[in-house]
Amino acid sequence: MCGRITILTMDEIRDVVESVEARRQMHLTREQRERDQARPGTMLHAIGLQTRQANGQATRLGIFETTWGIEAPWNGKLVYNTRIESALGGSAMWEAPIREGRCILPAATFFEPHAGETVISPKSGRPIKRQYEFAMPDDAPLLLASVCSGSRLSVITTEPNAHVAPIHPRMPLALRFEEVPLWLEGDLADIAQLADRSALPLSVCPEEPNSPDRANGNDGQLSLF
Repeated sequence: MCGRITILTMDEIRDVVESVEARRQMHLTREQRERDQARPGTMLHAIGLQTRQANGQATRLGIFETTWGIEAPWNGKLVYNTRIESALGGSAMWEAPIREGRCILPAATFFEPHAGETVISPKSGRPIKRQYEFAMPDDAPLLLASVCSGSRLSVITTEPNAHVAPIHPRMPLALRFEEVPLWLEGDLADIAQLADRSALPLSVCPEEPNSPDRANGNDGQLSLF
């Protein structure tokens, strides 16, 4: 369950777009990695194909505003994660987004709660799940595969690799720079191969319970799908 990320500035997101289009890597500084965070329910900036030609041919990447979380039609709650298995398996909710709404959510880091490890909350004095922060070890931005429905976004999740599995049973589908064109433009058979993240390197760091909360947004009434 990906429910918190460290966000990039607009200038950094533009650098991501330029780097993907130029087929080159980019890297974040440590100071950039320590900036604001976001939770589901907040407005974010995502990257998607930008159509400019009359025949509908996608020519360049564009940046657009989106809200993290798609409203579930049966109860109105926000669905902020989408299993790749559900998206590719014919789920009615994800049929249009996976075919027509694929996009990228750029981030510096993402967080997952440990399944069993707890720490004492400095606010309540009660045990809470310890959070772990994940990043690319070379300080490259994380490119989180996502889908959009209208003006809302959900992050794609997949089976965890060896870095995430000891902590959480799911992980966001983080793409390498060279995999972005396949995610955005490939057919469903092509993108199925991206579900395997076993070779993706990630650095892992436990979050201290007294770390300053830089996250914005409302994390109530959320649903994992």
